[in-house]
Amino acid sequence: MTEISEAARRLKELREQAGLTMRAVSEALGWSLTRYQHYEDRYKRRFLPFELARELDALFCQHGTEPGAVLQLAGIEPGQGVSQRRDPVPPRPGAAIGQTQRDLPVLGAVKGGSEGFYFNDGEAKEFVERPANLKGVFNGFALYVDGDSMEPRYFAGELLYVNPNRPITRNCFVAVELNDGQGLIKQFVRRTDEEIVLHQFNPARDITLRAGEVKRIYRITGTGEAG
Repeated sequence: MTEISEAARRLKELREQAGLTMRAVSEALGWSLTRYQHYEDRYKRRFLPFELARELDALFCQHGTEPGAVLQLAGIEPGQGVSQRRDPVPPRPGAAIGQTQRDLPVLGAVKGGSEGFYFNDGEAKEFVERPANLKGVFNGFALYVDGDSMEPRYFAGELLYVNPNRPITRNCFVAVELNDGQGLIKQFVRRTDEEIVLHQFNPARDITLRAGEVKRIYRITGTGEAG
């Protein structure tokens, strides 16, 4: 039986340095205890998923660990972005030296329609070229559309770019992550303390979610937008 990875061992050390129990970490992530335990007790890959490392780094820093320590477990040097991974994805075939490498993680395929899609726990399905508006955005990512609920704005197979740092504004387009991991691609209409109202194009209708159902809302950015 293969032993757990060095990343898993180091993750446990950093959690203990922060004085946190596995249960406290899992609750902070909104995960089950069993789901988090996998990354300390059974994880065998060389690097942690980027999105998980980003969240844990922020959490552990609040409890005294060195900033960037957990990000190193995702192959990211302290103070650098995803493009500085120690184990970088090679440039696309035929790319000339100096051209942009594929360093933006694709964190799941987006499925439109009522069934939505599921984010994939920060495990990059692949890496794609980083557009200019995400230069320096270390927590940016991409998603694929698979479905027709947002046509003619977005079509099946289209790649969407996400900047989690940009504010959510009326009529912007968003990727919504629900507490159960399900996701939706919609247009943002409004939100209150009790509910969030979204709009879809095909068929055209508004969708109302209880605020307690929503874990995060990420802004989708066009390649022509400022970062």
